Amino acid sequence: MLVRPFCTLYLREVRSVLQSVLGMAILGVFVLISGLFHWVFPGQWNLIERGVADLEPFFLFTPWILMFIVPAITMRSLAEERSAGTLEWLLTRPLHPGLILSAKFAASTTLVALALLPTLINVVLLSALGNPPGNIDTGAVLAGYLGLMLLSSAFVAVGLAASASTSSQVVSFLASFTLSLLWYYGPSALGSFDLFGSWDHSVQWLGAEMHYLAACRGALAIQDVAWFIACAAAALAIARFRILSIR
Repeated sequence: MLVRPFCTLYLREVRSVLQSVLGMAILGVFVLISGLFHWVFPGQWNLIERGVADLEPFFLFTPWILMFIVPAITMRSLAEERSAGTLEWLLTRPLHPGLILSAKFAASTTLVALALLPTLINVVLLSALGNPPGNIDTGAVLAGYLGLMLLSSAFVAVGLAASASTSSQVVSFLASFTLSLLWYYGPSALGSFDLFGSWDHSVQWLGAEMHYLAACRGALAIQDVAWFIACAAAALAIARFRILSIR
């Protein structure tokens, strides 16, 4: 009964991004920046200069791009609906707020996955350039991409919470970026100053970076997966509360 409205909302959200110049520009910018930093610009993120057939520079750098890309994708999801008055219209239909939110979450996560899809060429190229060819740790690559998707889904949930809290897309973008940055890197940076003694590790555990780096090392554990799911669920609960407050 709920599958049809979910699919309708999901497809509408995906199409609204893919059929817009801004949406395609956002996805194109992600691929361009990733390609330039990992293959063209010299430095610590360059995959060739590293001299090792692994994607560690890619996995370490990509979250910083996603902090800009994900808010750019989610800023329209609910803020634009609120500004145009269509969110109130949707809420008057026989649609549960959770259904609206889950469709937008699934659509935004799909768009991030589409942005990450072209980066698989990195795996192919590094595998071909390895000595011998094919000398690449596929397990670490799979764990890294799983970590990226878990992190991205949590960023999407944060972005939806920000978008549900305002009718301004600019405010939504800035709030989502700031919250994602603080959530990802803040606890790690705070815990590195040795301010809390034996509690430093616990402080770092609160941030996403510690759990994500476990995936980059190919050591993604069940508790890390559960932690990302819990954080995404908490952010979505906030977004749902903000939607319900509109009624």
